[in-house]
Amino acid sequence: MNDTCPTYRHYTALREQAKRAGDYSKATDDEVLRRRHPSHTVHIPRQPEGRTA
Repeated sequence: MNDTCPTYRHYTALREQAKRAGDYSKATDDEVLRRRHPSHTVHIPRQPEGRTA
């Protein structure tokens, strides 16, 4: 665990925020990004609700 990395802490905070909001899909996405950090290089933003790609 890397609690000193700002990006790691950011993903952790986003995950917790999503969990509190009841958005478990987003929480899972943030957890995956947190676990992959720093080895991942691409972050694909989620589409706004109600829009499809």
